[in-house]
Amino acid sequence: MKVLVCQIINIGEREVINKKLALSVVGLVLIAFLAGCSKSESEILDEADRQLKEIFLSSETIETNFELTNMHIYKPDSFEFSEERDNNIIFYEDEQPFLLFINEFEEPNSKWYYNELESAQNEDNHVHLKTFESEEEFAYFNVVEREDEEDHYEVQLGIGGIKIATITTLDQLQHDVEEMIKIVKSVEEK
Repeated sequence: MKVLVCQIINIGEREVINKKLALSVVGLVLIAFLAGCSKSESEILDEADRQLKEIFLSSETIETNFELTNMHIYKPDSFEFSEERDNNIIFYEDEQPFLLFINEFEEPNSKWYYNELESAQNEDNHVHLKTFESEEEFAYFNVVEREDEEDHYEVQLGIGGIKIATITTLDQLQHDVEEMIKIVKSVEEK
């Protein structure tokens, strides 16, 4: 009887050990799978570049749906209007601010904002600076890694004298870039 009880205990211990081993293997496979599925920083930035270029070069007009003092713009449904100042408009998506700057003295093909960014490009935390041009417009896309917030990036993009900026994560970057370029491309003065 004593031998039978010991054998039953040993079988039970082996089953527990086998279950733990199986769960560990499944966990490692899942982690490896998820790590393989996540995109690298450069892949995300390349996709954002393609997305930005596609919208920028599109002949499709972005319909405006929001009126400000001196202009009409496209405002994404998920954005909340916060404040309008002389040349700045602030929107929020949840807690994330989006700052729209309008320099009325710069034409759509102006490189003034871009030249300012390009001169600061040698900073250690600078990640990405890309430009796009059409016959009438000059666009740029700039990404800088934040030193004060881990895994956060400052994103600026603009066309000529109109630019928008936010702080975001890599997971949100493509979504944010798509909404940002639509806003900038949609600006219509009254």
